[in-house]
Amino acid sequence: MVLATVFLISSCVPQTQTRLLSVPKPLSATTSLMMLPVPPQTAQKFQYQPPKKSNRRSFGTVKALQKEDKIFKNVEVFSEEHLLDSLAHDIAELSQKFIKDKGSFSVALSDTPSVKFLRKLAEPPYVNTIEWSKWKIFWVEEVFVPGDQLKKRPEPNDQLIAKMNHKLAYDEFLTLVSRIHGNVNVYTIDYDLSDQEEAAERYQKKLEIWVSKNEIAKSNKNQLPKFDLMLLGMEPNGRVASLMPDHAFLDEKEKWVASVEDKDVKILTLALPVINSSSNIALVVAGSANADAVYSAFKDDYPQADPVRKLPAKLISPEEGELVWYLDKAAASKLFKEEIHFDKRSPSVNN
Repeated sequence: MVLATVFLISSCVPQTQTRLLSVPKPLSATTSLMMLPVPPQTAQKFQYQPPKKSNRRSFGTVKALQKEDKIFKNVEVFSEEHLLDSLAHDIAELSQKFIKDKGSFSVALSDTPSVKFLRKLAEPPYVNTIEWSKWKIFWVEEVFVPGDQLKKRPEPNDQLIAKMNHKLAYDEFLTLVSRIHGNVNVYTIDYDLSDQEEAAERYQKKLEIWVSKNEIAKSNKNQLPKFDLMLLGMEPNGRVASLMPDHAFLDEKEKWVASVEDKDVKILTLALPVINSSSNIALVVAGSANADAVYSAFKDDYPQADPVRKLPAKLISPEEGELVWYLDKAAASKLFKEEIHFDKRSPSVNN
């Protein structure tokens, strides 16, 4: 069985577009382990600097009175300019904890916003406080692109390839890290298939292999993959990963991975039970366009006439882990009363 590992190396290509290089490898537990090459002209000496214990967990937080006297214990609200700093701070601390406890840190990435949120980690002071070689990066969802399309030299305006989270992660985040550290462990889906259902089945088989080889931890409760951190975003309709409102796959109990379609785009996505088996879930939402969906996710009940009976964001609830909502003021505006003020603090992990 053969898979094509796709290298997306924008920094190594003089043209403005990103090059896709197909490299056949035999299928194994580490088949899709990708070590991102370092451009020789930009490589720097990496020196890991363990983060000092911070006396302040976050900064730029928003203090507000909650509506209807409800207490949302798993909600963190930040000023817009400090949301990403606080997220980066917390991820850096989680990374240190898991690497100390078990020697590695497994992270599952989802949609475009969640990938972009990680960019802060590739900047000082965070980039040198993380042991990047101990990170293992997986995918919650991915746009399916037929293998024959990937084998061709992509056009600069190829919108389907541009939507791939794999490509975005390299363009926005991983290439920046590799320039300093060199090795980035990325576990991919198979990119040599022409059928999306087969791709979903193959990804599940590979997840099973990775769990059996302890590349990913296993839930003691349900034997599902247990990622150390799953980073999720949300869309205005309440979609999380590629789980659509009211979609039949929300009730899936057996499959780990499914193929879904959204506006003629085929996507592979993890099932809800796999998402909810994670040790930590960070659900990061910004912007007023998401305020209604955020509020709906915290409503106790849906009106009987509400056409959206199953809002994916409302169903995110890890069984053995912790969920934290990271919101900016605009996204949280309908959860809170208008009395909001900011408690600004210095954005440094080494305070």
